Amino acid sequence: MTVSFFCPASSVSEFFENLMNNICKGMYDGLYNVSNELFQGMFKSLNDMISDSTSFITQDPQTWSATAYSFIKNIAEHVCIPIAGCIITFVFCLELIHMVQDSNQMHAITPEKILIVLIKLGCFLLIASKSFDIVMGIYDIGSWAAKQINPLVAGSSGDISIDQILQKPADDKYTLGLVFSMLINMFLLFAARVVVFALAVAIFVKTNLWYLELLIYTSVAPLPMSTFMNREWGQIGNNYVRKIIAVCFEGFFMLVAFGLYSALVTNLQYADGDEFMMKLFMTIGCGFALFFMLCKAGNISASVFNAH
Repeated sequence: MTVSFFCPASSVSEFFENLMNNICKGMYDGLYNVSNELFQGMFKSLNDMISDSTSFITQDPQTWSATAYSFIKNIAEHVCIPIAGCIITFVFCLELIHMVQDSNQMHAITPEKILIVLIKLGCFLLIASKSFDIVMGIYDIGSWAAKQINPLVAGSSGDISIDQILQKPADDKYTLGLVFSMLINMFLLFAARVVVFALAVAIFVKTNLWYLELLIYTSVAPLPMSTFMNREWGQIGNNYVRKIIAVCFEGFFMLVAFGLYSALVTNLQYADGDEFMMKLFMTIGCGFALFFMLCKAGNISASVFNAH
């Protein structure tokens, strides 16, 4: 008695197709998980850097760097204030000369006019001596405005997952071509993570440069503020005050840019026909847009306050 086994060719073919599909699926899922970690890490590095920059913007210069703050304050009080005293003396003499010229060789000079000039001298000596504190007061106003922006919104890069730019195929559609395609996508994500990390560092550096610019402008505050007494020289002080207000409010505009970036990334819409590379470039492009907006924050603030 013999037993025969009948195995159709279609069953064998289906078995190997399923086996190949499962192997490709396992390889694809492994590459997909690695790509997801790269993608999440890419946004985590940017999100952490934005959060750090947000905390820097909303803190006081003394908290940012007590050493730099003390150094700048020492320059303002022991270097610039004596020079400001010389400038005020020169401007005071110039004011007296103008008063003599305008009063018909001192015939029309009254004690009231002399008293007004002396009061002006005293006021601007006081302003020059307290110019550092005045600038820090202006900064406190800008810092208060920046702190009114929700830090949870401004300090977040948005919530976006890899599913939005790369969707998995159906369970029975895995092929070696998809595996190789996923491998290429993983390398693209690795390169994108390097680019975004460099972008995050650039954003952090830009935030710190803003603080350095603020401290440098503050260090010479007594000099321009010593020119208010004279009509012609007073333009120097007026321009400085507008500029320092613009610099102090630059942090406010940076936080606005952070908040807009968060909203832009979270609500980013992709067309159904867009390929993975296009979607990835669109996502990274939002990061570059944030960086360029931070670079323009100073110009925006200067335009608002008419500072040149």
